Formats: sequence, structure tokens, C-alpha cells
Amino acid sequence: MRIFSIFIILSLFLSCERDKLKEYNINGKIFGTYYRVKGYTSKNIEEVKLKKEIDQYLSYLNLIFSTYEKDSELSKLNRYFDKRKIGLSQELYDVLKMSKNVFDETNGYFDITVGPIVNAWGFGPNGVQKKPSNEEIKALSEYVGMNKLKFFPELEIQKELPNIYIDLSAIAKGYAVDMLASFLKQKSFKSVLVEIGGEVRTIGKKPNNKKFKVGIEKPEQKQTGAIINVVALENMSLATSGSYRNFKKYQDKVFSHTIDPKTYKPAMNNVISVSVLHKSCALADAYATAFMAMGAEKSLKFANNNKLGIYILVKNNEKIDILVSNYFPQKGKE
Repeated sequence: MRIFSIFIILSLFLSCERDKLKEYNINGKIFGTYYRVKGYTSKNIEEVKLKKEIDQYLSYLNLIFSTYEKDSELSKLNRYFDKRKIGLSQELYDVLKMSKNVFDETNGYFDITVGPIVNAWGFGPNGVQKKPSNEEIKALSEYVGMNKLKFFPELEIQKELPNIYIDLSAIAKGYAVDMLASFLKQKSFKSVLVEIGGEVRTIGKKPNNKKFKVGIEKPEQKQTGAIINVVALENMSLATSGSYRNFKKYQDKVFSHTIDPKTYKPAMNNVISVSVLHKSCALADAYATAFMAMGAEKSLKFANNNKLGIYILVKNNEKIDILVSNYFPQKGKE
């Protein structure tokens, strides 16, 4: 009877705690896209002040990872034409090291040094709008490969070739989501959903004890907001990479923005979207990009071998086929 009484008291206490939680909804812009935060805390926080702190924190990360900001830490590293070691911030070093791990795991299908090729095809900050020649691609490919970056203790790296150019657009958003979620947790948020440009991470559940629900967008060139699937998340991230909006057209032929690091050309497979579940949004972001280049068959094999939940949309003539790994939740089940 005593255990039962304690259970009732504890349940009432937790229920009261949930009732006291205040909901915060904050939106803004960063990394050339939007961000949104939905969070719950019992702490009384001024919303205007909280938004200012979030904006400042994201701007700080932008000044590390952006290739569009000429004074960002990454831009300075890309302009560092020296073979000597160079010291980095903790954040940039961590993302580069994480990228190297994914590069190794995926056998090179995720490669942040493919930036010069991305730029050459017109998907980078330089605004080029022409199909590169085979000679141009061959010349640029000499500087591609994460094995040309060496990592040292004390947050230092070395560029084997001074012209190596790094593009973190396929992992930086996910990393920023992770960091912002941790930032809010430190501010006493009991549960939170953070999204930056479609990459999402959740901590805990909503006050009604239900998981956060996130939609996977239907692949359409116009932003209609149509949803093809809904996923329930608790202490989990979801990142999606797709080829149906960001593409270039040269001589009536369409080219995806996902560059295959094996061929140095836009990925030529029927995969139009990949969504990845992982506790780390940075890793989910990176894997989603790798799988776009890897293709459906290899991606599913990799995901099942590594216990990853992935959801792939494949173009089959006029239809869209849906392929899922063994670890992606079945519809209707949480």
C-alpha cells in the first residue's frame, strides 16, 4: 500500500510539474533559411530576451561555418594557402572530425572537400551558371578527398594541399540544431523541438506526454507544404536531403545539387529524397547527403548494417516508390 501511495503522489507531482510548463514558440532566419523552436520550461523566461540569445548564438555559429561570409572561420581556413598546421575553434574542429568519420564509414560518399566541384557546377557561393568541362573537373579533383586533411591534438589540422576548399553545408545545419538544442536544455527547457531548414532534433516529450511529430515533405518543386509521412520523435533527430528543388538545368538536362564524390558529377540515380533518423542531427544530416549520392540499394544495406532508420523516395517513371530500412518506424507506430 505504501509503494502504491508513493506512486500516486509522484504521479500527481509530475502532473503538476507538467501543468506549470510554459510553451515558447520562436522563429527566425539563419544560414540563408529559417529556424524554429518549440520548447517547454517551468522557468519564467522573457521571450524577447530568449529570441535575442538564440539569434546571437546562431549568428556565432554562422560566423564559424558559412562559406558565404568572407570573414567566417571556415572562409579563412579555405583561404589558408599553407601546408603548416593551423589551430581551429572547438566547434569547427569537431565538425571536421565528425565529417572525416562519416567519410570513412561511407567509403568516401560523404566528402566535405568536394566544395570546388560543387562550386563549378553552380551550386556554391560564387554564382557560376555554366556546366563545367571535363578538363575543369579533372583539375579541381586533385584537391578533393578528406584523406588530404590531417588531424592533430590541440584542435589543429593540416591541409596536404593549400588549395583544398571545404564546404560544410551538408552537416553544419544539423550540428547547429544539436548545439541549439543543448543550449536550450542548459536554460532549463524540459522538452524542445529545434528545426533549421528542415533538419530537426527533439529533446523529451511534450507536456501531454506525447512525442513531437514531424512531417516528411512530399517531393515537389514548389513549396506546397504537402506531407508524405509523419514521424514521432523523442530524443531523436530527423534530417532530409532532396534533389527536387535545388538543381541546375544545362542544355535541357537537369542536374542534382548532390555531387557524387566518386564521379565528381551530380548524382545520377533515381533517389529524389532521403530522410535519416539519428540521435545526432549532424550525423543524420551527413548520412542523408551521403545516401543521395550512394543510391537506394547501397544506402539500405548500409542503414540496416548500422541500425539506422532511413526513408527513401525513388522516382520510378511517373510514380514515387517508398523504400525504408528495417529500423525506420512503421506508420502508425511510435
